[in-house]
Amino acid sequence: MKGPNHKLIQKAIKGNKKAFEQLIMKHHEQMYRTAFLYVRNKEDALDIVQEATYQALVSIHTLKNPEYFMTWFTKIIIRCSGQVIEKRKMLCR
Repeated sequence: MKGPNHKLIQKAIKGNKKAFEQLIMKHHEQMYRTAFLYVRNKEDALDIVQEATYQALVSIHTLKNPEYFMTWFTKIIIRCSGQVIEKRKMLCR
């Protein structure tokens, strides 16, 4: 099933930075909310979105199914959130 962002995602996968930027702008609020749910801290959530965006940019060519873009990106957000949480635990020891 092709969503409204399908063509934009395909362009981003092919290396179109403008298309990737548009996707990030469209989904930024949702990404931030997801990160915030995990870390419960505005600054950390913003850092996570920034790091996840960078990781997604460098690895978007690995996304095989454009319809799973948000699932793929959410997994990156969750992984980055986990790293921040682990870092906090290490600092508290």
